Amino acid sequence: MALMDFGASFNQMKIARLRHQLAAHPLLTTESLAKLALRSDPDHVRFHDGERRIETDMSMMLRTDHTRVRLRRAIDHLHKAEAFVQIINVRHDPEYRALVDEVLDQLLPHLPPRDRALVNRDAAVFLASPGSVTPFHLDHEQNLLCHVRGAKTFYVWDHRDRSVVTERALERFYHEGTLRDTPYRAAIQPKAHVFELVPGDCIFMPMGSPHAAATGKEITVTFSILFNTLTSFDVVETYRANHVMRRLGLSPAPVGDSWVRDSLKRRTVGAVRRARDLARGRSTERRLQWY
Repeated sequence: MALMDFGASFNQMKIARLRHQLAAHPLLTTESLAKLALRSDPDHVRFHDGERRIETDMSMMLRTDHTRVRLRRAIDHLHKAEAFVQIINVRHDPEYRALVDEVLDQLLPHLPPRDRALVNRDAAVFLASPGSVTPFHLDHEQNLLCHVRGAKTFYVWDHRDRSVVTERALERFYHEGTLRDTPYRAAIQPKAHVFELVPGDCIFMPMGSPHAAATGKEITVTFSILFNTLTSFDVVETYRANHVMRRLGLSPAPVGDSWVRDSLKRRTVGAVRRARDLARGRSTERRLQWY
């Protein structure tokens, strides 16, 4: 049975509303996911148990708990607290790896041949209290955001819209992992795609799509299946190259203006990186895990 309906027109560069068959999966009940949170590496479980707004800085909001005392309390009080629990690197858990891979293997025929050898496979889980907010942020991965429980209003902006996130902000984001240059602004709200999600809905987001969410009157569960293709990795490497060039006082052309220039920048910066790593006695590898 297909776990995801990708349709005939799936395009990894476009936001799309899809459907999935994961809502009744036993690994995705609130109880199963609570157990996953409590057995996972504490550094892979982040949470917040206070008020959040769409403009809250995600990087400053989330905390970890090596004692698991506050984490357990946040999970136990999801029904009445303003709690948000994020489990990352879910594919590291043997019980969930097969599920993640099954969905991604069904995706592969919908990608160009060059992109079917995925650079990265992973997943993240989000548990949220009623009436809570997931602040505005970006991710480094392409995202099949599968909604599993409750009702959620989901906002996503076009990753190509530079009036929402500037070229320089993206250079910093892909090089340093921070979006501090791009706080949420009320002026961008009308540009969002707005989706009212119920169990069985899935939103595909291209890498770098800004997004935010608000829950309804129930606990919500969302399962994000994450991946990177070679095409998306090329974009990351080009933004990193532009970041390095700008620090050297140059003014690089925006990513996507010229495939030839982008390729040359990636090769040049990659060669410099390999030479540096060789001089330091270490190997150069693609970064497969963003977290």
